[in-house]
Amino acid sequence: MAGFILQALVGSLTLGLGAAAPVDHMLETRSFAAQAGLAITENYHTLARVSRLPGLSRTYDVLQQTRRNKILMEDEDPNDPEGVDNLRAELHQVEYIMQVGIGAETYYMIPDTGSSDTWIISEGFKCLDPYYGQEITQEECGFGPLFKGDFPDGKIENQNLNISYLSGDYLNGPMGFANITVANVTVPKQQFSIVNVASFGGDGVSSGILGLGLRGLTAAFTGSDPRNDTIDNLVNYSPLVETMGASMVADPILSFAMSRDENRSFIAFGGVPPVKTGEYTTVPIQQATTNSGKTDYFYYDIVIDSISWNSSTIKQTATNLPNMLVDSGTTINLFPRNVAAAINNAYSPPGQQEDNMVWSVPCDAVPPTLDIVIGGKAIRTHPSSMILPETAIEGNRCLSGIGAGQPGSYILGDTFMQEIVAVFDVSDKKELKFAQRLD
Repeated sequence: MAGFILQALVGSLTLGLGAAAPVDHMLETRSFAAQAGLAITENYHTLARVSRLPGLSRTYDVLQQTRRNKILMEDEDPNDPEGVDNLRAELHQVEYIMQVGIGAETYYMIPDTGSSDTWIISEGFKCLDPYYGQEITQEECGFGPLFKGDFPDGKIENQNLNISYLSGDYLNGPMGFANITVANVTVPKQQFSIVNVASFGGDGVSSGILGLGLRGLTAAFTGSDPRNDTIDNLVNYSPLVETMGASMVADPILSFAMSRDENRSFIAFGGVPPVKTGEYTTVPIQQATTNSGKTDYFYYDIVIDSISWNSSTIKQTATNLPNMLVDSGTTINLFPRNVAAAINNAYSPPGQQEDNMVWSVPCDAVPPTLDIVIGGKAIRTHPSSMILPETAIEGNRCLSGIGAGQPGSYILGDTFMQEIVAVFDVSDKKELKFAQRLD
């Protein structure tokens, strides 16, 4: 298992009558975890960071596509963009990847709480131009190593995966089963797709996406021709974390301890990684109702009590906020436009709006303090997450960690999730838990 294990410091100091007792520096952290119904686990794995282009968030694209298809509640904004193609090409994004075992082989994949389908790209896939639909070279899709062979535990007849993105990316492929291993946990006979048709802008390293979302968001369809797929032949199935719990190989819990420092960046399954934290706050996942009347859990959607930001000259708080999605697959936070604009104005010097979604700031700007109150407890965003140095372009401009979303697509992304522990409990509790990192 990649990564490191924090060890208790064993003292050997002799004090009069004998040696001092060993000191467990994780004792308080273990207590906080236990109070939240959690356990520190050995089943964790390091997360690496890579740059990719194009786009701000594959989850954001999925959300927009979902809303356009009216699968979720209709909540249109006349100012909605047609995707994220207007994002300046120079502003490369950053995403986290991890090693995943599929059958006997291991690949880098993107762990994504904003999607529920796990898929990997096949050796003989067709790479298509997103604008004209013409076949182009596989290299132009930007994948890492390709999956060779068939489904290790059998193919599902007459069923396909069909995911489309407003950015122009789309994926199709058959569905089947394999044992999938994540951080020493092997999830037996997990349903996934071997994608054989893709129009995609990859990072050149990862070979697919590890879907860590909820059952309501899975996107299998009956039939073998994706051109015939509609909401009427949509089939939901058990995604990875749900299967992990049902098979009893680990509790249906995953957690992230993200950091810009790859030596401190982890994902864990069945519990939380051994990093020092404060107390946890807990908030229930919210359900949504489709236009057809179906109520289910789709995204990790939570209630936000308030957002406060402070600089040397500005002190402001926003309340009565819409729900927000917690998503490991989105680089920055996407807030209501008025909140995003006010926070970016509180940088010193103030941020500059680049389009209707993103702001840039001088790479050496001083960000405001940012507190997001969830479940009655303030979670502070680390200052290092408020500016993305990886996006630096000529003129010392970097992407701000705060952007603007649209109704139904406000997101707490990596800007929020870095330097905290974020826990996704998909058991019957259906809760998210957050604690500030202290290591």
